[in-house]
Amino acid sequence: MRDPLLCTMDIGSGPRDPGLVGLLTAKDISQEQIDRVSSFIAKVDRSLLKRYLALCRTGFPQRKADAELFLTQLAVLALEKMGYNWVFDLEWPRTEMVDWEAADVGGIVKSDEWQHSYGYRFWRPSEIGGEIAYKDSDRHVEELERVVGFASKEIRFPITDPHCEIHANDNLFYYGRALRKERDLALASLLADHEATMEFARRVTLERVRQLSRHAPAGKTVAVQYDNFIVAGERREFDRSFLRRQGLRVPSYIEALKEITPALPNVRYFIHNCLQDYSLYVQHLIDVPNLQKFCLEMSSHDTEKLGVTDNERVGPGFESLKLFREYGLRKGQVVGVGVASTYEGATPPRPELVRDRILYAVKLLGDPWKVQPVLDCGQRNLSLQTMWEIGRNVHQGRDLALQAIAKEEGIDVAPYLTGGS
Repeated sequence: MRDPLLCTMDIGSGPRDPGLVGLLTAKDISQEQIDRVSSFIAKVDRSLLKRYLALCRTGFPQRKADAELFLTQLAVLALEKMGYNWVFDLEWPRTEMVDWEAADVGGIVKSDEWQHSYGYRFWRPSEIGGEIAYKDSDRHVEELERVVGFASKEIRFPITDPHCEIHANDNLFYYGRALRKERDLALASLLADHEATMEFARRVTLERVRQLSRHAPAGKTVAVQYDNFIVAGERREFDRSFLRRQGLRVPSYIEALKEITPALPNVRYFIHNCLQDYSLYVQHLIDVPNLQKFCLEMSSHDTEKLGVTDNERVGPGFESLKLFREYGLRKGQVVGVGVASTYEGATPPRPELVRDRILYAVKLLGDPWKVQPVLDCGQRNLSLQTMWEIGRNVHQGRDLALQAIAKEEGIDVAPYLTGGS
């Protein structure tokens, strides 16, 4: 299966505008919120306005099921209208990526303590207080079926990576078990996290992917995207001496990825990792069977200057491209190049800047078919208007890059331009 040239993909959750996600709660939706969301809906499909206003007038929880369908339809249509090649529900019906993924997992309970996230934000992590066990749940299948009902393009289905799930929560049970056998506290911690990660991968994530495979639309493929914002948080995971002492040949993160990327009908696998020290594991990623796309955060720490040299395109994200070139992508593998920052307060990139970020990646990898423009991360903390403008500018910049490639390599890019046939 070969994707279109320079096909685009958003990465994560859409803006958590209370005028939208408030439909899934008992909170009142103000007229100001209604007006703001209505302005966005009008850009996507004016025929949805009447339905949105009716939901706002309906009490909770009576509106919840209809609201999930409405949010799914709005998200899918918005992504398609902006030009993205993959669609999903922008995670609007979900709560939060780590909590949502663990909500139906035995052995994991919510902590009573608050932890600092960033800025003025705090969250309550979960605690692993017993053996990880999968509770039979149809949540992922139900979500997939909602998206299938509206999607005309391939579905991108995000799943929080098991390694991320374990490291984002307090691993009390497995750490305590490891301490009974290992006196070295650092090694015991690594052994505990590895055991919990592999059990989550085998008992939970693998079952979910098999469910998605069984319920994928006939003749169509679902792109499972494993999300991880914490993979390089513990540098000792990649330390060779610690790997030897654990009896591992590759880091725990890679071992788990191999477990959760089996060859299944109607499923292929992508990853998205937030800004990290990618140099720790790029060489391992390309050896994971069935892993096709590596979406990395590149615009963060990049400059705003135009150009396609190392002087303009900087930062750990773009440095990782040199590693993919050094180690060599396998057949069918591509790099999802983050061309637009999405951190809180981010502004839409100029189309010309998007163009140059793409062309720089093409220059480094030596083949435009190995590059796919993506967003750096989710747009959870942005406004609906900013999301719309980012989508517009990304596709304008992508079309500029296609036109430059057409001149340079003589490729007919007309079928690949935004809105092309």
